[in-house]
Amino acid sequence: MISLQTIGAVKSKFKKKADPFEMKKHESKIIIKEEFKEGLYRIEESSHILIIFGFHLSEGYDLKHKNYFGELKGVFAARSPRRPSPLGTTVVSLIDRKDTVLTVQGLDALDETPVYDIKPHHPDFTAVNLSLPRLWINSLVKTDTIDELLSFAGILHGHYCPGLALGVKASVTAMKCIQELNNDGMENLTAITETNSCFADGIQIITGCTFGNNALVYRDIGKTALTLCRRGDKKGIRVCVRPDFFELLGKKYPEFVRLFDLVIKQRAGTNEDLAAFKTEGRKASFGVSAMSDDDLFRVSEVPAAFLPFAPITESLICPECAESFMASKAVGNGLCRSCAGEILPRLDGSGICCSEN
Repeated sequence: MISLQTIGAVKSKFKKKADPFEMKKHESKIIIKEEFKEGLYRIEESSHILIIFGFHLSEGYDLKHKNYFGELKGVFAARSPRRPSPLGTTVVSLIDRKDTVLTVQGLDALDETPVYDIKPHHPDFTAVNLSLPRLWINSLVKTDTIDELLSFAGILHGHYCPGLALGVKASVTAMKCIQELNNDGMENLTAITETNSCFADGIQIITGCTFGNNALVYRDIGKTALTLCRRGDKKGIRVCVRPDFFELLGKKYPEFVRLFDLVIKQRAGTNEDLAAFKTEGRKASFGVSAMSDDDLFRVSEVPAAFLPFAPITESLICPECAESFMASKAVGNGLCRSCAGEILPRLDGSGICCSEN
């Protein structure tokens, strides 16, 4: 029989139920009992710590309830305080330690909340590491932990779908083929995507190649394909989804295909259909992530192609709108392209096009 030992308590300005995101903005203190003081030895070497605490004001539990965002979920799929075992966990920034008092930020626990344990927040086991932001992702690529990578990619993408899963899988395959498992987002890799669909989000998360860090190229071809090149290499790897994949998807996940046609293609269906589509999308996504590369892709070597390092340009102030813009985009007498009335290239769901807006 496990017996929980209270090691301390929370001191917070929040005395009763409040918005957890508002609570996380404020500092609070964790006061550790004197008898456990030695357990804090060298804790200040951790920038972030994991707090395990009790929901002391919670009574009873619900197996299903609406979460913070209004979605109906089971208690084990949500962070409700009304739990069979009323325990909460939160990662916080450790701001200061004075004797047995820890000052933290990011804690969504009320005043007098009992604290049961504290652990260091280590990047090898968790996703957040401010100094080495890609260390956790790289470690999952090395160990081929596809499901966890797909779960993280869903944060950027907003939902789960087979296209996202394909982007994640293709990226892991390409990174392993060129033996580049430690990308730090500093332009040592170039990724070329031939589609701007869900597939491209998986590429950005896993490879670390993005438009923002000058390492992602979009070729407006419309193929579900990725080419990955390492700077200095003569060859790169192209991973293209097999032409029979969508037939295979229909056989394995017919309900997802049906709902995709109804909810996405036709923009029809009920709220229940939308909820079912999300459920089936998750099922199909993680099903795809478990499939073999041979069933999903054609992999080939191609000549390497990579971008020059990102140019650093001066800024100008447009005399018309008085807004700052890149000098390399100036038109005529120093106008920005908008004020000059140019027809501008634009990337949207249909690909690269030109727009007057």
